[in-house]
Amino acid sequence: PGKGICGQDIEVEQMTVADGIAQIPIGGVMGINMTPFQRGHGAVDVNDISDEIDQCMSDTAVKKILFNVDSPGGMVSGTPELADKIASVDKPTFAFTNGLMCSAAYWAMSGVRYIMATKTANVGSIGVYMPVFDESRAFEMQGVKVELIKAGTLKGIGFPGTTLSESGRAHLQERINEIYGMFKSHVSANRMGRIKDEDMQGQSFLADKARSKGLVDLIVRDKSQVMELLKS
Repeated sequence: PGKGICGQDIEVEQMTVADGIAQIPIGGVMGINMTPFQRGHGAVDVNDISDEIDQCMSDTAVKKILFNVDSPGGMVSGTPELADKIASVDKPTFAFTNGLMCSAAYWAMSGVRYIMATKTANVGSIGVYMPVFDESRAFEMQGVKVELIKAGTLKGIGFPGTTLSESGRAHLQERINEIYGMFKSHVSANRMGRIKDEDMQGQSFLADKARSKGLVDLIVRDKSQVMELLKS
């Protein structure tokens, strides 16, 4: 369990195994090296997911793995590695969402054998962004001027109170483009090229449209239907 604001225990959903099916929950913002406080307040550590996958692989009682997903995505760090690991699992893998399977969550799930979603689930958001706040005007209005003493043309990009230089902006854009390329390549390879580039521009789709565009394989009523299908 994690600890709440007032110190109370908060139960963090754990993997379960029944009837040969392991269910791994992924609910909340994804990240790496999360603190107990962050995990206790809904964040998901990709290291924990990876450890649970290892448990499934070493447990002969586990015949299939179902990822129960309700996540808007999260950090880039750790996501490509988790996505590669899921895609390489040699037991049948499935993903289900009745909420969100977006951004980093979709990156990770795109390598499973079958993706299922309820009608009102939101899926996709294949894209990458990095917010940079230009607070120089706000600092100026407070009578504060930031002088950044540095060595290295690109050192200190985005430091509070400074404005991005053209070279700094170009550098960040190059980094974003590189990560975006990794994201799209992984999705395209694992979804067998079924998703068009125009549908990987950061938008998400309700499940039925997501299915028509190749992001989802089956529309289901609820998780109980998923379990019936996996047990059959």
